[in-house]
Amino acid sequence: MINKFSTKLLCALCGMFFLFLSFSFGFASKEKNNVPESINMAVLNGPSGMCFAYLFENVSKIDNTSIYYEVCASPDVLLPKLLKGELDIGILPPNVATKVYSSQPDSIILAAVSGFGMLNLVSTDKTIKSLEDLKGKTVYVAGQGATPEYIFRAILEKSGINQNGENSVTLDFSIPTSELAAAIVSGKVDYAVVPEPFATVAVLRSSEKLKVYRSLDLQIIWSEFFNTDTFPMTTIVVRKEFAKKYPALVNSFLQEAENSIKWTNQNTYEASLLVEKHTLGLKAQIAEKAIPNCAFGFSPAKEAKPQIELLLQTFLKYAPASVGGKLPDDNFYFE
Repeated sequence: MINKFSTKLLCALCGMFFLFLSFSFGFASKEKNNVPESINMAVLNGPSGMCFAYLFENVSKIDNTSIYYEVCASPDVLLPKLLKGELDIGILPPNVATKVYSSQPDSIILAAVSGFGMLNLVSTDKTIKSLEDLKGKTVYVAGQGATPEYIFRAILEKSGINQNGENSVTLDFSIPTSELAAAIVSGKVDYAVVPEPFATVAVLRSSEKLKVYRSLDLQIIWSEFFNTDTFPMTTIVVRKEFAKKYPALVNSFLQEAENSIKWTNQNTYEASLLVEKHTLGLKAQIAEKAIPNCAFGFSPAKEAKPQIELLLQTFLKYAPASVGGKLPDDNFYFE
């Protein structure tokens, strides 16, 4: 009976030993290959997240590392999760990313730009052909303290147009961004600076009785004044600790992100269906029309640095605290 018990005990011990060896080998293998179990990535609800719907649908693993996706309502929701380590990769406006890095340089780094300028002045006034035509008018602007405001202020200043006093352009921020398209369509306001998809929504929902026009493309005006094609509006950021520990994996993810952006631009109908399926903020019918106007593109951080810094200098001029009071150093840019 003792021999029988001893045999069972020996078998159990052997099983535990081999299980331990198996676990240890698997763990060592993971560490040796420097691959984490998973990546947690979040996008923002709305246009900046639409170009990643392809990832949600088709890319569940990279280099044997699982990827989990989520959609956050705003940067205010996404950012705390990133800083607490609940997320590894996220989508943020460049000014928000810069401000965080300025106060917490070990928190995040900027890996790439995923979306460029997509601002339009929409109007029910078909006579608007230039900034000069806006003199004496009130323009409602989406997002006080954000990129639309400072881009618009910068190009007005470059045009020599006052923002106060006689013959000036008055900026009004009293209507929330989400309500501006409806305000234009209803005739409540005549002029508005809006990003996508709000410009597309306003144009599509206008009527013959009160037609809405894309009167001015702010990217074209910006390029004329600042000698650059456009400006970044959306960036991919990574937790700094994660990027330092797994740089090859981050590069692999960025390649998938670039592929997703290219696919979205080339397959607007299919992409729009995925946008609705993964609840990224738009119905497919609107998403399909908006995607061509959303300026999705991919540029690695180091390559995009001049455009990023030009935008940040604009923020520094009008609201330095919004980007931490200074330009970020080279360690901000992933390579």
